[in-house]
Amino acid sequence: MSLKPDQLEKHCEQILNHSRIRNNIVVLCEGSNINDILERNAIHEYREMEKNPDSNFYRACVPKWWREKLPRFFNCGDRKDVINTYFKLLELHKINNENT
Repeated sequence: MSLKPDQLEKHCEQILNHSRIRNNIVVLCEGSNINDILERNAIHEYREMEKNPDSNFYRACVPKWWREKLPRFFNCGDRKDVINTYFKLLELHKINNENT
């Protein structure tokens, strides 16, 4: 089930406001149903996303010698949600940069 526009906006704002992404690469993954986290308003679970199977797989693929500025992984639901999240993050980032 895909994210509704208001859920997508909230999801993207949570990613952008997450303190761990500063000066790091952000990787969007398919994975757990993000709707559950948004409906429960369990924003603290964003920190746990890197332990989910899909994110954990990609994190394990990062070479051992690469220790500086490790990527931060976020599950976004299905493939459509990953793509929509990507474009919404670009849009919000552009708006934030214009306002500063």
